[in-house]
Amino acid sequence: MNGVEPTPTIAQVGREIAAGTLSPVSLVERCLARIEAHDTRVNAFHDVFAEAALAEARKAEMEIRAGRLIGPLHGVPIGIKAVIDIAGRKTTANSRLLPDYVPDRDATVVRLLREAGAIVLGHTDTFEFAFGGPTFDALYPPARNPWGLARSTGGSSSGSAAAVAAGFCLGAIGSDAGGSIRSPASHCGIAGLKPTLGRVSAQGDIPLTFSFDTVGPMAWTAEDCALMLQAIAGHDPADAMSSEEPVDDYLDGIGDGLAGIRVGLIRHFYAGDFDAHPEIVAAVDEAAATFRGLGAEVVEVRVSDVMDYHATGRMILPAEALAIHEEMIVERLDEYGEVLRGRVALGATIRAVDYIQAQRRRTELTREMEGVLGEYDLLLTAGLLVPQAALAAKQVFPYFTFPMIDVPFNLTGHPAISVCAGYFEDGMPIGAQIAGRYFDEAAVLRAAHAYEGATPWRGRRPDLG
Repeated sequence: MNGVEPTPTIAQVGREIAAGTLSPVSLVERCLARIEAHDTRVNAFHDVFAEAALAEARKAEMEIRAGRLIGPLHGVPIGIKAVIDIAGRKTTANSRLLPDYVPDRDATVVRLLREAGAIVLGHTDTFEFAFGGPTFDALYPPARNPWGLARSTGGSSSGSAAAVAAGFCLGAIGSDAGGSIRSPASHCGIAGLKPTLGRVSAQGDIPLTFSFDTVGPMAWTAEDCALMLQAIAGHDPADAMSSEEPVDDYLDGIGDGLAGIRVGLIRHFYAGDFDAHPEIVAAVDEAAATFRGLGAEVVEVRVSDVMDYHATGRMILPAEALAIHEEMIVERLDEYGEVLRGRVALGATIRAVDYIQAQRRRTELTREMEGVLGEYDLLLTAGLLVPQAALAAKQVFPYFTFPMIDVPFNLTGHPAISVCAGYFEDGMPIGAQIAGRYFDEAAVLRAAHAYEGATPWRGRRPDLG
């Protein structure tokens, strides 16, 4: 514990609301008070729907008192990344190109959260179009890390991670095409799940790519991510990438532990291919030891170099991003922020033959990862490679040359979660990453939940004063 009162979890407040010992109105008021007190420094939200959220909370409270409790999300305030449509609200993607875009219907994930009784608290910060950031020339300023306001949150679901870490909301929705849920979760010390590609509908998500975009939950714990995933998973005919694979009960067996589970430790990603900060190496190695202590068999495994995965993904992503943005880039180039402008323009340097060869390599790397997951139930590796940088505008070109340890599971489409694995000496969080087989989010969440229960990290919260 660091002396700061822990923000309650979704699971905790769900039980209290069901028991009648916690009012959804008081919970929303508490979140709004924290936002008013601290978000001028954190910048987690683009837009807070205070009046509407309080009205939804009053409605939820009346329904629950009348015996019409929908489920564990009923009355729980949730943030939504600002690339995801909310009907009647500006969905800007933090870009000067979309300052007044107002969709006329909710994205599927927002609709499903509402149907589960969740209260939509507002739109959270994002890198511009989920790609260009952090930067100071977008529509809104970048979110700051609640653990150190001069430090980066990671991205691009930066505001969602910061909002949960700061206690502004209990959960949030992010999107992930290249680590954009898991990187900020690792940077901000929370849990963030990238589901299997196609597990959660991306309808209503302003796209970055055609073949990577994945929507998922961010919260303090794996259990909370499971509660959110239960509400939003499932087939959506409005999303061409959506899977018809049946949805598991993600809470069933989440507490069963890890006895007999086989875990492949991809240590060379963070200690060999790239020499991560020594405190990260020690923390993830210790996480592997914790897994062993919980009864799992942990064996060090090898796949291709992390940079091979990274380079393949970073060849495909800018090409697809340019295909989406090409018309606006030609007509309105100067309205893009500098970082996004440069990154999308990189797509123009990628030839058709390069893109095709990258897709071929993607197939080979996916088969490789599938082979390892045929032998092991789960994979464990780091969630970040370097400490949180000072918050400053990113440059375009290191985007290609610095490996992102999240990208392998975007490339292959496997589910992966980032969980807090400790803290640097200066108090900033360290993340570890757990990945699993296609559509086996239940096993990923079970492992993350067991690890969280065996470690003290969840008792710490940032002190915003």
